[in-house]
Amino acid sequence: MVLPAAGRCRTSILWRTFWLPLLASLLMWRLFCEACNNITFNVPHKLKAGMFIGKVNMKRCSNHSGIISSNNPNFTVLEDGSLYTTNALFLSSPGNTITLFFNPINEKEPKKIHVNLLTNPKKARKDMARHARETVRSRSKRRWLPVPTIIMENSLGPFPMQIQQLSSDMALKYNIRYSISGPGVDKPPLNYFYIEADTGNLFVTCPIDREEYPEFQLICYAMTSDGYTPEVPLVHTIKIEDDNDNAPVFDHDVYIFHIPENSKIGTVVGQVTATDNDEPHTLHTKVKYKIVNRNLQIYQNSHIFVIHPDTGCITVASSHLDRETTAEYELEIEARDMGGQDFGLCSKAIVLIEVGDVNDNAPQLGQTV
Repeated sequence: MVLPAAGRCRTSILWRTFWLPLLASLLMWRLFCEACNNITFNVPHKLKAGMFIGKVNMKRCSNHSGIISSNNPNFTVLEDGSLYTTNALFLSSPGNTITLFFNPINEKEPKKIHVNLLTNPKKARKDMARHARETVRSRSKRRWLPVPTIIMENSLGPFPMQIQQLSSDMALKYNIRYSISGPGVDKPPLNYFYIEADTGNLFVTCPIDREEYPEFQLICYAMTSDGYTPEVPLVHTIKIEDDNDNAPVFDHDVYIFHIPENSKIGTVVGQVTATDNDEPHTLHTKVKYKIVNRNLQIYQNSHIFVIHPDTGCITVASSHLDRETTAEYELEIEARDMGGQDFGLCSKAIVLIEVGDVNDNAPQLGQTV
């Protein structure tokens, strides 16, 4: 059936004035919801604690403000939608999803926001460049955090002992409460540190062995009593200062070396090695070697063997190595830290040097009667 011209005109007007705007609104609403519910960020495989991942545009989800949270304890999200890591992570799979829950004011049902993390290092670098202003902003927030804290290993206390105070400039505007998390707090080893929520005073509760825990990285939070976070969660490093509590240890209690008799001066006999578990590249691990019982290996006021103080390499120092005179030498070797100073810690080992025979004696004819 063909409509009259007047009918076609009314239909066209109805389409333009009612149906077309309605369809456009429905399409925009769908795109609006998809933009809110599914977000993708490109990230590297290795994520540092306190790293800025990206910012969720909350205005795409609702015109109202509200409370937003993450279902993953490894991530935290601020009120403005900024997403950060709370722990150091390694993402082995190419795709990882975080669910954020947004509860706008005056809306009954919370909204779910699915954040997809795609491990794409090249695109991640571009995204980080695009978020440069956010990075600068987050760095400016770091002014509320003090420099790394240093604790002496095996401190005698008394415990609990205050080691630092966290202070936020936002305390001038808000009633700020402080909290911490991470290894040493709510992850093994548990309860090594705690913070006073109202003062920001940070305490250590017990002595700490540096060889077991050389460093802690605590995630620090500053928020209001109603959960608002005006500061970016930051990582605070606590370094355990080394105490010289470990003596060098030889890799063998007894070393056995062999050397031919009549070996030339400078011939290498062997090498001893001792390791120290204190902090590397300090005096606590600077080991010096020496021969202790020199009086047992002297021939005509000359040392038979010498040891290099830094390498532990033993060499021949005399031309009088004669198996027929002495077939074996026993040396006592000392390894001492603190650069060999008298107050350094030391350990000892035994070195047995067996002198091998060479054909250096001509046969003698017996006398005939």
